[in-house]
Amino acid sequence: MKRKFFNLFALPLCLLLMLNALSSQQTAGELLQKALWMEEAQGDIAQAIDIYIEILKRFPDERKVAAKAQLHIGLCYAKLGLREAKDAFERVIAEYPDQGEEVKIARQLLSRLARAKAVIEKGDTELTMRKVFTGHPRDFVGAPSPDGKYLSTVDWTTGDLAVRNISTGKQRRLTHKGTWETPEYALVSIWSPDGKTLAYSWLNEGGFFELRIIGLDGTGSRALYRNREYFLVQPYDWSPDGQFILAGIGEQQRVTQIAAISSVDGSTRILNEGRGIHPGFYLPDGSAIVCETVSASPGSRGSDIVLLSVENGKEIPLVEHPAHDFSLGWDPQGSRLLFMSDRTGTMSIWALEVADGAPKGQPYLIKKNIGKMSPLGFTRAGGLYYVIYTSMEDVYTAALDLEKNSLLAAPRQAEDLFMGANSSPDFSPDGNSLAYISRRAHVPGRFESLAICILSLHSGEKRELFPALELMSFIRWSADGKKFFSYGIEKKGRKGLYSIDTQTGAVDIILTCRLDEEVIKQLDVFPDGKTLAYKMWERKKVGEGNVMSIRVRDIRTGEEKELYHKVNASESHHMSLSSDGRWIVFDDRTPLWTLNIIPAGGGEPKEIHKMETGEGPTSFDWKPGVREIFFTKSISGQLNQLWRMKLDGEEPQRIDMSMRGMRELCFHPDGKRIAFSAAYREAELWVMENLLRLERSEKAFK
Repeated sequence: MKRKFFNLFALPLCLLLMLNALSSQQTAGELLQKALWMEEAQGDIAQAIDIYIEILKRFPDERKVAAKAQLHIGLCYAKLGLREAKDAFERVIAEYPDQGEEVKIARQLLSRLARAKAVIEKGDTELTMRKVFTGHPRDFVGAPSPDGKYLSTVDWTTGDLAVRNISTGKQRRLTHKGTWETPEYALVSIWSPDGKTLAYSWLNEGGFFELRIIGLDGTGSRALYRNREYFLVQPYDWSPDGQFILAGIGEQQRVTQIAAISSVDGSTRILNEGRGIHPGFYLPDGSAIVCETVSASPGSRGSDIVLLSVENGKEIPLVEHPAHDFSLGWDPQGSRLLFMSDRTGTMSIWALEVADGAPKGQPYLIKKNIGKMSPLGFTRAGGLYYVIYTSMEDVYTAALDLEKNSLLAAPRQAEDLFMGANSSPDFSPDGNSLAYISRRAHVPGRFESLAICILSLHSGEKRELFPALELMSFIRWSADGKKFFSYGIEKKGRKGLYSIDTQTGAVDIILTCRLDEEVIKQLDVFPDGKTLAYKMWERKKVGEGNVMSIRVRDIRTGEEKELYHKVNASESHHMSLSSDGRWIVFDDRTPLWTLNIIPAGGGEPKEIHKMETGEGPTSFDWKPGVREIFFTKSISGQLNQLWRMKLDGEEPQRIDMSMRGMRELCFHPDGKRIAFSAAYREAELWVMENLLRLERSEKAFK
């Protein structure tokens, strides 16, 4: 009992005291840098304010730092839209008159606040867009509350459903599952019309999603819908009277049924099934649902918008156009549908008047060129909250000094023109070129236009291919350099393994995969050029156990041999073939991440390295000509690292190289140079106000 007490209480207390002691030793300047990092890089405004206040309390005599801290308290309050910003700026002027630069900035900001207040008091109706905070893309899986006070989300440190106070940035968990030792978690969540209850999807102990509801105060949690026959159930909207929850039901990522699930007893009514139609939201009177469906327009690869009757399931077309059209919301101040469309070449907001369940006139433009936004929903006051994804990924090359386990020079970026949108590098077999995938456009919720860039390592010249594929997960050169191999999706919907001509970009199918069930995670090419090795992930129905396998395929005949087969496998992504074609290294999770090798001709696999808790491989490759593996590793809370490991039993050695999001490692044929991609995942929450007051494009273009 004494040992348990120590583990549960005394040890965490000791760690807390140690952390407090370390914090107390920080200088004013160090605390200021920490606060600036929290404010500007992490977007944690509430934590930044706490640190600024701590500086004022502990270091009042260090006036330069204290004045900066007071100024940034005002800036933080201003970002949160709080009236306290004015008081904070006035304190800078009153208490730090000797700090000229900070006083000057505070006066300017006070002047701006005064002008903004005057505009508001006059009843401003102009469209405004304001950034709320910055976070990770996975934070934005919820919606704003009807009163605009909260954003529902997931606390990914535990997997619990949570709400974040939009004004203060404080986050509060509603569920309390504990640690990730319990592999359950919340995902998509939506608010009831009165803002007192949340409906959310929850991955349960059985490995499939169920629909739950819970009160804003964390009470009243219960499951409404639980069906082992279907992996997915996702809430989309509440009926206006709060009696039903509009949900999509299906397998994996594909909705096959649209259902209305009672918020009282969980009874379920299927409204539509078996088609590529996705639910959106209820009309204000609850009589119909706005849905998106595959466009029926000739030559279109976009989506249309229809009304689905709740009473009889009848579909009424609303928006039919070859462009990508996505429902945005219903204008609560009038009888019109707001939707996004790229029919002008860029994504813009349009409106369509609707009367008696049918379109009235033609759609009209109200806000042109809204950029890469993904809507989360409207508040009761008409504010539209949306996400802008600012993630960046680029391809780099570097030369290694293997004697010193370091780099000869800093990594060099391969692409200068389309920065932030490049991935999957691979050197040509002759070592003269580097190829990579480059994204060229963005459509919310759909695929992007993709190019294959081929960069000459001698002249620096670049040429581009645009294969007829809507998705390419990776590219690999063929042994003769005449083709690329890639896993992707065609514009007509077929998915599988493809070859792409390196001169023309022409595409041929090699292997067709079952939609939503089979995914090729990675492949490599044997030196003879006749055979491929690839890693397949098969998503099975609930209870059957997902399968991970490694297969070898003859490119000409299609004959295959399975080298490895694992049922109930965790999803893993990586594999690599040694340069002599004799060995394959792959990753697995058992439950810790491991690196394993298997003979390419068949045989028993062997574990060669097990990672620690919080670590995982992000890529690996064999050094040409030797039995040595280099791998990139993610470690919780740190930059990704580069490591090397020989197969003679020696412990792995770290290379003096770290980068954020480093992955997709590949070796040049000379064994001295590498290419890789590095990424950071980031997104911003914005709010668009007064959108509902815009009528037609004349105002939007002012």
